[in-house]
Amino acid sequence: MKNKKMLIIFHLIVTISFVIILIGNNISAAQNDLDIQMLAQNVEKQNGTIIEWSLYARELVYLSNEKERLEKIHWLKKLYPDMEWNTVNESGSDVVVGQQQFEFYSESIKLISTDKNRQSSTYLLYEIRGAGWNQNTAENLSNDVTLAMKTLFDKKPVIFSCIKGEFNKGFQEFKYQSLDGLLKSFQAEEIKTLKESDFYSISAKSSLFAQNLSFADTEMNMQVGLRKSRSGSSTTFVIGTPILTIEY
Repeated sequence: MKNKKMLIIFHLIVTISFVIILIGNNISAAQNDLDIQMLAQNVEKQNGTIIEWSLYARELVYLSNEKERLEKIHWLKKLYPDMEWNTVNESGSDVVVGQQQFEFYSESIKLISTDKNRQSSTYLLYEIRGAGWNQNTAENLSNDVTLAMKTLFDKKPVIFSCIKGEFNKGFQEFKYQSLDGLLKSFQAEEIKTLKESDFYSISAKSSLFAQNLSFADTEMNMQVGLRKSRSGSSTTFVIGTPILTIEY
């Protein structure tokens, strides 16, 4: 009888431990999901087709002199030796650019140094952009972005994620039949909406995304742009967090 009780207790401990591990794994997986992956997943649930997407991260870099800037450039080139590196001037800023092309997307790094009004500032930008979306894209993207966040940035950079595509419903049909479902899938509350006959621009707050921007005494972290397609048979969309970074 004693042995039977011990066996039951043992099985309970094993079961509870398994549940705790499973919950922990699910939490870790959720925390590791990129915002752009959540954008893509929810759009696909609404039968949307992704045509174009981009993700970029930005962080202010503190470099006190030219020597430190050159050391930073050398470090970047050593960290990403397969990139093609160039130096250009953009609107008065010295920009060091590294670029490389993969099967599913392109990857680039920029170190932008600006000297205006006797004040110097340097930003580090990391960008990935591609066309179309599939499981291979999501998996490779997650690996590359996770590595970049750990190695490139000293703190927590601002990350902008954006996707563009089409829903296979006309603008009026989508507006009345599917727009509410799209916002609900993002757990999003409308903050401000600009409505025209063939165009919607929505600023919203979603519980799925952590980065927030102050807007008219409230906070937002998501924007949705909807437009009637040229043929009229579909609806073009652009969705981004915390703001849109792709033109529409």
